[in-house]
Amino acid sequence: MATLYSNELKAVVIADNFTDNPLNVLKEKCLTIQHFDYQCEHKRNASGDIYGATDPVILKFTVRVNSPIHSRIFYQNLVANNSFDYSFLFNPSFNAYSRLSEYEDGMIINAYVVSVEENYNSTQNQNGEDQQIQLDVTLLVRSATYLGRDEESNYISEFIK
Repeated sequence: MATLYSNELKAVVIADNFTDNPLNVLKEKCLTIQHFDYQCEHKRNASGDIYGATDPVILKFTVRVNSPIHSRIFYQNLVANNSFDYSFLFNPSFNAYSRLSEYEDGMIINAYVVSVEENYNSTQNQNGEDQQIQLDVTLLVRSATYLGRDEESNYISEFIK
């Protein structure tokens, strides 16, 4: 099993829209994000309103998984060639029952999986050898819903209709 190098999770991804049932998100279903990158630009008029088409948005992230079973969902979504929801939560906290209790902010991405790459490495720990798998996932984003602490600060950006 992979070793956590920090007791605090900075960011996790869930291969689902967690707002459908936020109190039922189990810690074991969350994958720890190692790296996260995307660029999104909107054209705005003088009053600040968004207009015109946006460029395609590519989101890339790297997650650490304990076994190939945890990476299966990304491969299934790649083969399905449909868009799927992914929830990114920043600074999440979990209760004593390993269920999501709160998060600082987050976003729900509806996207197509464009590519998945695996990187294996082994580290030596006190219990012996520990194999870790890092997945580099690339998404073509259809829409992003930015989530704040309260519902009024939620914001939806659509890129592909």
